Amino acid sequence: MKVALVVANYAWFGKRPWKGMTTSVPIITAVLKNKFELAIIDANVNEYSQETLKRKLEEYSPQVVMVTALSVEYFKAYHTVARLSKEALPKVQVIMGGVYPTVCPEDVIGDENVDIVMMGHAEGRLDLLLSYLEKSDYGSIECFEGIAYRKEGEKRVIPLSHYIGDVPRMVKPDYSLIDVDKYLDAERKSIANQNMEVKGRSASIISSYGCPYNCLFCATRTISGRKVAYRPADDVLEEIDFFVREKQAEAIIFIDDCILADKERAKYLFQEIIKRKYHIEIQITTVAAWHLDREILQLMKEAGLSKLGISVESGNERVLHKIIHKPLRLEILPDIVSICRELDILMRANFVIGFPGETWDDIRDSLRAAEALDFDLVDIHIATVLPKTDLYELAIKTHSLPEGFSFFSDDVNFGFGKGNITTDEFTPAELMVIRAYEWDRINFSTSEKRMRACRVMGITEEELQEHRRQTRRHCGMYF
Repeated sequence: MKVALVVANYAWFGKRPWKGMTTSVPIITAVLKNKFELAIIDANVNEYSQETLKRKLEEYSPQVVMVTALSVEYFKAYHTVARLSKEALPKVQVIMGGVYPTVCPEDVIGDENVDIVMMGHAEGRLDLLLSYLEKSDYGSIECFEGIAYRKEGEKRVIPLSHYIGDVPRMVKPDYSLIDVDKYLDAERKSIANQNMEVKGRSASIISSYGCPYNCLFCATRTISGRKVAYRPADDVLEEIDFFVREKQAEAIIFIDDCILADKERAKYLFQEIIKRKYHIEIQITTVAAWHLDREILQLMKEAGLSKLGISVESGNERVLHKIIHKPLRLEILPDIVSICRELDILMRANFVIGFPGETWDDIRDSLRAAEALDFDLVDIHIATVLPKTDLYELAIKTHSLPEGFSFFSDDVNFGFGKGNITTDEFTPAELMVIRAYEWDRINFSTSEKRMRACRVMGITEEELQEHRRQTRRHCGMYF
């Protein structure tokens, strides 16, 4: 059976551009390559128009099109792929999977161009579902866990009962059907366009999935459950070896939710990177502060760590613990900042403002703490509701969303530069203003701060000045 895995072009509807490799693609390749005739059609990295994608589908003529769907923000692009698939091949079976279908299965299966919605992970499941389709075994499909479909005009959703953390052994990504060079070059260009530091070719890696914590705004537990699912460490090292030895990657970016949750496994990974003498730069997009100590920071620095993201969320204790439910003690942060500065590890910290129940004084308090902690760069985000999150439920309960709110409206403000929550304490417009100007004040008030910010972002001070100017003039939407 011929199967096409299609990645939508994220630029079709004017959304934020992103050219990195969709992380599910090499996983699905590993699961399906030896069982079906598989083709990868990536409209994003290849910048296909809708007409070109339709022609590519007609040329390949698969029996099944699988649409990989990430953020709800890009829902129009995913459904456009489904429509184009049916227009090109009226008898094709369309399966949509990924984060968006996992959190919005009822909405996705309402599209008549989508035949099956697959929720959750692909490991150990996707090949079986496709084998049922190949045999037209619809009885088995109707009992298949974690899917949605239509029967006689009725939507049917069979929920998941197990998650990726229950998989006995994680799949090692397979890049044999993927033009990796194109992605590495495209991702480098994409990162540079976001005013972030780029050192040659960089490859993003996920070594584990999921997070055991319960932060208000996060949908990770809906997608991955409450366990952290760890890929075998040696598989991760083989993947790094592939990128470094064969593809000349100079930087590896770990994008795990919780890479240090298993401290011994993390130590083994970084010790092996040191032993193998890769001499690469390492960046980690986010870590939990309570997993950090001098020993692990020194080890990661020796392995090549240059930049570390840390999610503080709020500098106000009440908001942090009573609203966000993040198990972080703020008093541990000054020592961590001090150690990172001593080791020359750049720290980029995330703060979020605008939660229901948060007061204007809480926001000011949080931003004062962000300044006092003296990170190398502070990013300030506006709380944005996402499906199947506690934040969404709280916003509904407190009547904090606009009347008639829908995730699928053109008026919905996705992205952290906007907001969709209004309370008696603030409006989205007020949050945009304070975000833009406090970001500027906290990060760039001295020459030393400006120098550190330039290092984090990989730009000159002249470029930083223009970046600040445009950010002010666009009320925070530029950065």
